[in-house]
Amino acid sequence: MKIRKSIFICILLCFLFSFSGFAREILDDSLYAPSARTFAIGGRHAALATDLTTLFNNPAGFNQAEQEMSVAELTLRIGGPVFDIANVVVEGVDGGMEELMTSPDIQNLLKGLYTKFNLLGPISFGYIGGGLGFGFFNISDIELVNSSPLTITSRVSEELMLCGGYSFRIPLPQKSMSTLDLGLLLKGSLKGSAVLEKSFLEFPTLISNLDVDTLWGEPFLFTGAIGFDAGILYSYKDWFSAGIACRDIFSPALISHYSSLGSFIENTETPAKSNALIPFDLSIGAVFAPHLGNFERYITELLVMIDYSDVLDFVTHGESARNPLLHIGFGTELTLLEILAVRLGFAEGLFSAGLGIDLTFFTLNAAMFGTEYSTEPGLNPVYNVMIGLEFRL
Repeated sequence: MKIRKSIFICILLCFLFSFSGFAREILDDSLYAPSARTFAIGGRHAALATDLTTLFNNPAGFNQAEQEMSVAELTLRIGGPVFDIANVVVEGVDGGMEELMTSPDIQNLLKGLYTKFNLLGPISFGYIGGGLGFGFFNISDIELVNSSPLTITSRVSEELMLCGGYSFRIPLPQKSMSTLDLGLLLKGSLKGSAVLEKSFLEFPTLISNLDVDTLWGEPFLFTGAIGFDAGILYSYKDWFSAGIACRDIFSPALISHYSSLGSFIENTETPAKSNALIPFDLSIGAVFAPHLGNFERYITELLVMIDYSDVLDFVTHGESARNPLLHIGFGTELTLLEILAVRLGFAEGLFSAGLGIDLTFFTLNAAMFGTEYSTEPGLNPVYNVMIGLEFRL
């Protein structure tokens, strides 16, 4: 009974912290590092604790996860109609821009455009195991959005993220054959973002000449954020786990608004400042790892995962809350001969798939998945490809 009361009090405190009224502005970006494996299996899973991705799944899993150290990583994500955009850039640079923009196919492409380029690394240093987890990452990001008629908004960002935490085990009777872990993760980030608004006619020139000189005179945002996650993980034997992940329990951010990147670098301006808050995400999930008998000589491991993420979305986001179907995450991972991982998933109403090849000192992961940028299934889906090369010890 005491354990149950402690868990209830922890969840209640998480809930109260998340609605502390620190800021009116809401940041949609959570503080976490993307992973090709995570997206291939239907997103983050609150009860999954197997590798370095546990850092951002559930800090309570630091005891259960196998010891692993990351020394470097390059993970590239490309989302949206990237190849069509590349064709527009090439044709626009070669000439005939006005004729190109009058094409019905190009007009349809640019209406409601959303595309994303995201690179994690090469800085990716982290460790997990024995109840301890920490990491230091850099993330580069480019977003292109059709924000208004005949206008494209580009956001170019660079982020440094640091996190660290600990989990501890609550003793249970040995005859229960169960474990119960609680965990806490502290995290922070520094992020700089340059924002550009250009007309469709200027779009090919912008992409082909994107460099520091192009960004020098554009508006610039510098964001510092700090926050913490907490979690609970229950495991029965070696085939079932259930978890509750309280992500971004209280993650405030301070945003400094500069008139240009140049004024930030040269420190010639006193910026306007605003407060923001990353919304609280309470997620629950379960993982099944059934025994396969004689098949285990070929199939090293089978994992089946199911989650319901952001349980309190209807409270934290109000009228912009998403359809319940978009909160359901499902994933499965089949590992063959301890080398090849085959992955399938379902998240945000869209399917995902991926492969992983583990060669001991480095792992190659690939994923194809969809993300939904509206509050209803299928209204504004964007499809993505992610490839990651991870160096682990």
